[in-house]
Amino acid sequence: MKKAFIYLFLLTITCSCYRTNVIYYSKNIKKTIHNLEEMERWLRQDYENGDIPEHIAHNYMVVLVNSKCSLYKKLDEKSKEDCFD
Repeated sequence: MKKAFIYLFLLTITCSCYRTNVIYYSKNIKKTIHNLEEMERWLRQDYENGDIPEHIAHNYMVVLVNSKCSLYKKLDEKSKEDCFD
């Protein structure tokens, strides 16, 4: 799990260097979910702009969605989409 967060952190740095979005550093799970949703948005933008190929975007999206769903599960909340059990 630590490796996944390291990759997510590196992806955040790579994708967000030139954007001015709000990213939180917090132990609050909802803020962490917000950060993952921001990363999802950046990933979609990078893919749509042709900055990354589809298979790489898909692999990162799987990690982001699964991480977000794990956090929703920890909160005992259902996600709006993407998550299923």
